[in-house]
Amino acid sequence: MKTGPRVVIVGGGILGASAAWHLARAGADVTVLEKRPEAAAGVTRWSYGWVGTSSGLPSSDPACFSLEMEAVREFARLADELGPLPIAARGAVVWRDIDEETAELVAEQQAAGVRMELLDRAQIAELEPRLAAPPALAAWAPDDFAVEPADLTRQLLAGARAAGALLRCSVAVEAVEMRGGRVAGVHAEGEIVAADTVVLANGGAALPLVASLGITLPISEAPAVLMRFASDAGLARHLLYDGELELRPGLSGGLVSAADYPEEGEAGLLPLAKRTAAKIASLFAPCPEPRLLSVTGAFRPMTGDGLPLRKFLPEVEGLYVLVAHPGVILAPRLGRLAAHDIV
Repeated sequence: MKTGPRVVIVGGGILGASAAWHLARAGADVTVLEKRPEAAAGVTRWSYGWVGTSSGLPSSDPACFSLEMEAVREFARLADELGPLPIAARGAVVWRDIDEETAELVAEQQAAGVRMELLDRAQIAELEPRLAAPPALAAWAPDDFAVEPADLTRQLLAGARAAGALLRCSVAVEAVEMRGGRVAGVHAEGEIVAADTVVLANGGAALPLVASLGITLPISEAPAVLMRFASDAGLARHLLYDGELELRPGLSGGLVSAADYPEEGEAGLLPLAKRTAAKIASLFAPCPEPRLLSVTGAFRPMTGDGLPLRKFLPEVEGLYVLVAHPGVILAPRLGRLAAHDIV
């Protein structure tokens, strides 16, 4: 029988799942409430899953870069404690149109302590033999990898349930229950789910819940697109990024690509997918255009300063918020720290 605090986690995405796993193992009595019919069906499902720092210059945002560097190291611990992770690809090949910019990326990453090296065209071709025209120079980041975010979320929740946590899906939380100035639980589907601590790990959906308590949070939502394509096996072997096209293998086959949301909105999703398929076909040889399986825009929760929101809210005793981007990279670290804060 659990002797720790009763914790209700609102949101069954990657951050909520990590918090649930860490809290349940720390002795908390955990209940996860997810409004959708299954966990990881929201933003997490449409996350790209790149775990690493090699896609950009450390100098562009030193604070976020340092945080992500620390967070990436937590995945080794997670694998030791949770078991083999759903890794779709290991290693990233990154290049820019201008070789000097690629060399600058490698120099900055190395100076920051990232294991990265500069490869010539022949070395790139060895790593990615299906590339039609390998660039003259590319950065090779052997420690970067891609996970399937939804699979990792389900793995974390399975571990949480094994440690005694309860997952309830198709349960929409309507309000935070208050008694005597502190949290007593949540209102959900006509009932009150009692709790000593309520964790809001539901991204932008946390805003109306705290607004009813007179609280504002520095959270906005930024759209992004995830596309999945059917393709020949082994077409891409690693994470690939040329400054525009982000591409990786899928865990169960095919290719996965991420992109910015089109200016035309939802009407621009299919044209974007067609342009991406054409880019993929031109990147490899010989390669027909891959067949589109899905294209979806998701709204990622973003904080005002780019750093995670991980704290008890001072206005309400027992109300904890856990919102961050990039959620997949930060989840193992933030889940561990949240459990420490709460238990």
